[in-house]
Amino acid sequence: MPFWFLYGLSDCTYFLLYKVFGYRKKIVRQNLNNAFPNKTAEERTEIEKKFYRHLFDILLEGIKGFTLSIETLQKRQKHITPELPQAMIDKGKSPIIVGGHCGNWEWGGMSASTCVSSDVVILYSPIKNRYIDNYIKASRSLYDTYFWSSPKAPRAFKAYQDQLATFVLIADQSPSNPKRAHWIPFLNQDTPFLKGPASYAYNNNMPLLYIDFQRIKRGYYSMSVSVITERPQDYTPEELTAMYAQKLEAAILKNPEIWLWSHRRWKHRR
Repeated sequence: MPFWFLYGLSDCTYFLLYKVFGYRKKIVRQNLNNAFPNKTAEERTEIEKKFYRHLFDILLEGIKGFTLSIETLQKRQKHITPELPQAMIDKGKSPIIVGGHCGNWEWGGMSASTCVSSDVVILYSPIKNRYIDNYIKASRSLYDTYFWSSPKAPRAFKAYQDQLATFVLIADQSPSNPKRAHWIPFLNQDTPFLKGPASYAYNNNMPLLYIDFQRIKRGYYSMSVSVITERPQDYTPEELTAMYAQKLEAAILKNPEIWLWSHRRWKHRR
């Protein structure tokens, strides 16, 4: 479908699911209240409205992404620092790139292969429906990326131990087991973070990079990469996780409406 029709459909979805049915409105408001206690109710409501408009845009853009040409994807997903991941590859190092659910992370992951000469390995949370999961993996793989489910991540790192690869993870999900999480102050709350990315970087001595997805305007996004550390074994995994969390928090504070406020990020307590 053409983009003008897609965004018209998004506007209708916004009206129905947000205005009429209040999709996850209670979760979103609680998250915003806890994260921004110093903002006024009006300011939080403005973020909420902008978030829902962004949410329905990226849901439909994600589906649209399955049929986008790489040329269209590159036009709509601007790479600000494309040289940085390749610089790690040129040094003979396989980087781990971590990001959050900001901007359009789906398009960002799809276009990652245009930045590096190595294989791109995306670690993702599998969808329970096997047929949908296989379809999504096949569609995304059109962009020369390789998908490994998160439970199989150790196998992925072992499979690429003798060749260079770029690993990409979205790492701001709520851990399934909070007892094994790293707990860090984040957005004014004690927050559990997944141990995986920091542990992989530390155990394999791989550079840890952060990828920031931002929205330029409707249908256009940017992604920029910065270095967390090239020497992960100089830090503990807990310190590496905290360094990632700081970068993610700064990105959210810059444009709070483009983060995924509808997921239950704080459903666990220490």
